[in-house]
Amino acid sequence: MNAKYLLAHCVVILACSMHVQAETKSATKTTPDLEVIMAAQEKAEEQVDEGLKRFGYLSGLSHGCVDASQKTMLEREVMDINSEIARTLGIDRAFLYSAAFGYGTKMEIKTSDCKAVLDNYEKRVAKFRASKGGQK
Repeated sequence: MNAKYLLAHCVVILACSMHVQAETKSATKTTPDLEVIMAAQEKAEEQVDEGLKRFGYLSGLSHGCVDASQKTMLEREVMDINSEIARTLGIDRAFLYSAAFGYGTKMEIKTSDCKAVLDNYEKRVAKFRASKGGQK
């Protein structure tokens, strides 16, 4: 499977499961404490989204650093990670990861930078796996 297939697969999943969420605003006045909590929650949500984008981009860069014999294994790992993200965080966030992966695969990276990219990728995968209880 190549990166284009992975990205296309995620787009199809997103299109099939997309639902419209109407934004509703409470008619009651919010308290300052509630506003602080809501702002903190929004910031945390944004941090998760940005982290998934960076992780997907790093995964895509790593794809360009492995030889043909390793690409299939890396693609399988990326699909497993994407499935885990979809299962635990939702399809919208899985799409963020896969879209960033696709973007990263299109970037040209210097061979001299590949060791650092692959090291960072391995660390990030290990951190992700540890956060999910060491699942593969």
